[in-house]
Amino acid sequence: CNRKWVLVGMDLMQSAIMLTVGIFAYMGKLSVIGVLIAAFLAAFGSVFYSPAANTLMIDIIPHDDMVRGRSIFSSVNSLINMLGTAFSGVMVAFFGVPLIVVINGLSNLYSAITELFVRVPKTVQQGEKVTVKSILRDSKLAIKAIAAEPCLRIFVPCALLLNLLSAGPLSMVLPFIMEKGFSVDHYGYLMSVWTAASLICVVLLGAIKLKPKMRFWSMAIGFLGAEIFMIVAYLSNQFIPMCIMVFIGAFLNSAANAIFNASLMLALPEENRGAILGFISSASVGGTALSTVLYGVLGDIFPLYIIFAIGSAVSLVPMIYLCFHSQTKKFILTY
Repeated sequence: CNRKWVLVGMDLMQSAIMLTVGIFAYMGKLSVIGVLIAAFLAAFGSVFYSPAANTLMIDIIPHDDMVRGRSIFSSVNSLINMLGTAFSGVMVAFFGVPLIVVINGLSNLYSAITELFVRVPKTVQQGEKVTVKSILRDSKLAIKAIAAEPCLRIFVPCALLLNLLSAGPLSMVLPFIMEKGFSVDHYGYLMSVWTAASLICVVLLGAIKLKPKMRFWSMAIGFLGAEIFMIVAYLSNQFIPMCIMVFIGAFLNSAANAIFNASLMLALPEENRGAILGFISSASVGGTALSTVLYGVLGDIFPLYIIFAIGSAVSLVPMIYLCFHSQTKKFILTY
């Protein structure tokens, strides 16, 4: 089906869910089961929305400007998320949760209306019906497509493995901070440092057009440097040095990820983009959950800073393989 209608349909569904939840919250009839069902439906919608939006972006942005385009998108998205979090916190304090939920539903409705005016480039699979059978077929097709493409055979497994090794610590920053003897306030400061570094990085990448050789070295140095600085941060017992290490690590990580993600998008074959992105998205969500569980279990046995440092050290192996593989270097220098 036309990707525009996928975006419109999912936004309308999200709008209906949020407005319904908000109305029930106002009436005082919102139950835990209702919230769980709403959360499940919202997550289900994002499974279709994200691949459609990502593949649409690939077709709209010129390939030679993919890094800048995705960086601008990421910077705007990060800025909106930051402002939204700040404003919603103030609004919750003054007006309560139900109003925020209703506004969220209205924003989805507004998004659906604006998406009606998007001009979507046609693809070879446009017009096909979406069924459970087609979803299973696309998953099988995605695995075959990844195995058939030399670049994807390197990019996708490495990305999923790095996600497994790195996602856990990012979701367990608060217990890590508390274990170090710091307070919840320090956790807020540290996350602000991470967000600021990432935002500055994507803004710079959006403003500067890197040449292919510079893109390659920025990605390689960014990935490896980020892990080294994060290892130092994990082992640090002083908050200020930890913040400095986290700032540098987050900046380098954002730069490397922006370049890698743009390269991954360009490596996707046009006829299978949606299927591959859907597979990667599902595998990433599962990997993140598994990573959090593994680090949580190990954290009950060993200090978190040791587990985090070892995880970062181990992740250097697939990073070195990914960054300095001949196919990776050739692809990034070519595109």
